[in-house]
Amino acid sequence: MELNEQLSEMIAEDTMPVRTLIAEAMNEDEGAWAEITIRRHFELQRLGIFDGRHYFLHREGPVIEGIVGLHHYEWGPKENVWLGWFAVAPSFQGKGIGKGLLLSIQARAWQLGYQKLFIETYSSPTFARARVFYSRNGFWEVGRISGYLSDGSDMVVYGKNLDPRGI
Repeated sequence: MELNEQLSEMIAEDTMPVRTLIAEAMNEDEGAWAEITIRRHFELQRLGIFDGRHYFLHREGPVIEGIVGLHHYEWGPKENVWLGWFAVAPSFQGKGIGKGLLLSIQARAWQLGYQKLFIETYSSPTFARARVFYSRNGFWEVGRISGYLSDGSDMVVYGKNLDPRGI
């Protein structure tokens, strides 16, 4: 299920509903960080500065069901991009929306000229479902930083080569 045609660019007014969605799908701390990074993104955009981020929403009418994004670090290799905020509202999980968002963002990344997609997640139990999800969708663990978070959790990095024949 590809949602590419159903993705809409996120706008600044969507910041608080997306913050709530991420807090509910992950945890309050992630929701707070999402709000900070998304507000910064739109402030830089307002100033005419591109921060390497793209955010897209999947909606059913006015209801935001999921968010997915891309983030390219300007100092990183031009062919690599990272998954930005990625979450599906809890009431819509298990319906294929997450898989559709992931497929759609891979296609979008390829269209933008990226060849590799990386995902940052964590070894804590909170992110166990995410790690299984990424593995089931063709991503593999490419790196780990031990004790990255204050609770002792590792940062776990997944990666995938983007190929339009495999998306």
